[in-house]
This record gives sequence, structure tokens and C-alpha cells, in this order.
Amino acid sequence: MASITINTNLASLTAQRNLSLATNGMNTAMERLTTGYRINSGKDDAAGSAVSTLMEAQISGYDVAESNASMGLSLLDTAEGVLDIVNSYLQRIRDLTEQAANGTYGTQSMRAIRTEVEQRMLEINRLCEVIDFNGIQLLDGTSIAVTSKVGINLQVSNNAGESNVINLKYTLFESAKCTALLVDNNSHSSGGDTWYTRINESENTDALKSRITGAPAGNYDYSKKYPALNPSDYAEGKLSCITAICDAVYTDDNTAREFLYFIDDAIENVSERTALIGAYMNRVESAVSAISVQKENIVSANSSIKDADVPTESSNYIKYQILQQSSATLLATANQQPSIALNLL
Repeated sequence: MASITINTNLASLTAQRNLSLATNGMNTAMERLTTGYRINSGKDDAAGSAVSTLMEAQISGYDVAESNASMGLSLLDTAEGVLDIVNSYLQRIRDLTEQAANGTYGTQSMRAIRTEVEQRMLEINRLCEVIDFNGIQLLDGTSIAVTSKVGINLQVSNNAGESNVINLKYTLFESAKCTALLVDNNSHSSGGDTWYTRINESENTDALKSRITGAPAGNYDYSKKYPALNPSDYAEGKLSCITAICDAVYTDDNTAREFLYFIDDAIENVSERTALIGAYMNRVESAVSAISVQKENIVSANSSIKDADVPTESSNYIKYQILQQSSATLLATANQQPSIALNLL
């Protein structure tokens, strides 16, 4: 038989406890519905919170990696655009040089050809000097990527290690100036002021050698020999490299004809770079696609752990709201029970 007491109201305590539980449950459901997250603090799911935090770090890392790859594509696209211009200029220089090699042009016509070639060479050099990307000189050969011969590394994943890096070869960013393409980096040249000497003996440059040094050279027709350029002026930089080249080449059809070898090498150099850029762009685009897939999978996994199930939380909210209201009503009733003791006095 239940006793009637004044000091202890067990029914009221029970109603209070259930009212508190209903209120907490309703508040939790309301928080999850308003934030959209099942886990809003560690107390909601300690293990799930830890896993979700690590996943969110990975997701953020994938965002950065995707941005890195996109910047790499922009860098390559910028370099390719300038190389396309350089290639078109070299093609025009080759056409003019082939005309000069015909032997049907007089002094005035040869001078006109020389003038256009020189201006196009100067413009190639200017473009290579001014083009940069985010402070990196792309085609003048002065960037750290070239001087250190390490190239440019694209971080295309959110982890450490070489497998998460795409290295853009430093040769892409070597100087594309005429002075480099036709002199220093020419595959058939010994460099410096001896650029006119070719390794392949079947492609001799007797006329150019004689024109620059004045020294006897093979079977060159010396009846057409022009005064030699001063080698010391060329070597010491008293004459610009482009001026020295144009002075040496555009004198008669022999020197112009021999110069075609060097222009072909320059065009091949630029074409190889453009092809390599295209290959790198395909590779980076593949990396971007892989990043998107990896990020999508991680986001999906994190969602299953952290996101709230709206229908479930809506049902919980209604349930706890009803329980809260019923508990409040019953609490009021329970609080009236001790007053029954007055009837016994």
C-alpha cells in the first residue's frame, strides 16, 4: 500500500526527471534540425566526432590539391600560349631566311629581310623576358626551377611523398629567347661565340664561320666573302647577340641557307616543349579527376557519420515535445498529492 507523505513526493520527482529527459531530447533534436548535423559536439558521438574531424581535414586537403592542380594547368596554359607565339615567329623567320637563301635578292631586299628578322627576334626575346606566372619567370631561363634543375612540383594530393607530386621538368622553363634557341641551347652548337660550328659534318656552316671569323672554311666561295665580324666584339658583348647573328646571316644566300639548320633546331625545341606541355596538361587533368572522385567518396563517408537524418530527427522532436507536455501536466498533478494529507488532519 502506497503511503501518503509530505516531505517526499516520489511521483513529482519521477515526473520532473521525465520532463527533463523529454526537454533534453527535444533540444537535441531541435539542434540537429537547425544545424543539419547529428554530431554537434564530442558528447553526441565521441568516436564518430574523432573520425569525422580527420575526414574533414582530408576533404580540406583535397580542396587545396584541386586548387594546386588548377593553378598548374593555368601555368602550363600560359607557357604554351607564349610558345605558340614564339613558334609562329620562328616560322616566319624561317620563311624569310629561305627567301634570302634563294640568291635572287639584291642588297636592298636582303637588308629588308634582315630588318624584319631582327625585329621578330627582339620581340621573341621581349616576350620571354616579361612572361611570368605568380612571380615565376616562365621562359627566360632565370627561374629557380631552371637554375636548380629541379623543375616545378605540383602538389596534387593531400598527403606527403613523391607519389602525390607531379614534377614539371625544368627544360620546359629554359630560356626560349632567340639567343638561347639559336646559340646556347642549340643541340648542334658548342655554345658561346662559336654557335656557327655544327657537330654534324654533313651540315657544315663554312660560310657562317668565314663570315664571323674571317678564317678559311672548307669549300666556301671566297669570291663572295664579306668582311668578318670582329670575334672579340661578339664574344665580349659589344654587339648584341641578335645583331651579330643577323649581320652574319643575312649577307648572301650561302649564309642564309646554312642558317636554316639553326632555325629548324629552334623550331624543334619549341615544338618538343609544346608537346610535353600537352602531355603534362593531360596528366594534371587526370589528377584533378582523381581528386574529385576521392573527395566525393570522403564527403559521402563523412556525411553518413556526421549529418543528421532529417525525418528521424523530426519524428524525435515531435515525440519529445509530446512527452514534455504530458510530463509537465503530470508534474502539476503530482505536486498536488501532498495536499491530500490535510484532509486527514
